[in-house]
Amino acid sequence: MNKRFLQLIFSLIVMIPILLGGCSGTEPTKVKSEDKTSSVVKNNEDHTNETNEPKAQSQSQTEVPAKSKITNKKLLPATIVKNVDGDTINISLNGKIEKVRMLCVDTPETHHPRLGVQPFGPEASAFTQKILPVGTKVEIEPGLGDGRDKYGRLLAYIYVNGKMFNEMLLEQGLARVAYIYAPNTQYVDEFYAIQKKAQKKGVGIWSIENYAQEDGYNTDDVDKPKDKSTNSKAPSENNYQNNPSDDQETNLDCKGKIKGNANSHIYHVPGGSFYDSTTDNIVWFCSEKEAQDKGYRKSKR
Repeated sequence: MNKRFLQLIFSLIVMIPILLGGCSGTEPTKVKSEDKTSSVVKNNEDHTNETNEPKAQSQSQTEVPAKSKITNKKLLPATIVKNVDGDTINISLNGKIEKVRMLCVDTPETHHPRLGVQPFGPEASAFTQKILPVGTKVEIEPGLGDGRDKYGRLLAYIYVNGKMFNEMLLEQGLARVAYIYAPNTQYVDEFYAIQKKAQKKGVGIWSIENYAQEDGYNTDDVDKPKDKSTNSKAPSENNYQNNPSDDQETNLDCKGKIKGNANSHIYHVPGGSFYDSTTDNIVWFCSEKEAQDKGYRKSKR
């Protein structure tokens, strides 16, 4: 019995290290579990950062058009209350009456104290009154900078039904590009392109040689009406309204050289501004001297 007791004690002594080793073996498992949890947390943090980056990029992308917003037209609603002349109107804006001078265009005068009524002045006024009659709802794009001229008039571009009226005057040949001053130069290229088309067509003010100039309207070269009273009321009565039956070319032997206008007695050389647009009452000359001997004067452009 003593022998069995000793064997039992011996067995217990042998098992103690094994039991102790087994408990210590669970500790690393716990550590590994914590490491795994830590790793998962870290991965989640990395994933969160990754999802935030595209979000930031998305916000940046939506802000790209901000530049275009800056360049958008600032249009103000207004109502026409009076037609003054071709390029000047009165409007009701924010409950106040404003006299508006259209930017970068100039129509001939109709009631100037010194210049009086100029050719195509009444036509320009009539066109403005037709497109912008009293009561018409329009939109105004004020000029940049001070926004007013020395007379206190509001400088602006006028829009009707989404179309800029300043451009419409140029298209009809009822205005010239003029008074271009910084900072109001954003539409200058478009204006000159439209004006060039009107010049080629020879419409409106461009139907009279040397009339529309860079510095204004030159009435010195406009012939007085023949067999008409000097008190003519409209420029449409002047001698530039050709009779279709007289629209024929003469002296065809020199065709393609010096082109004279029998109506205005102005001649044009190839390459001149009005050479191609002069199509009525043409007289051909073989040389400039021949034209001058016949009493014709050379076109200034």
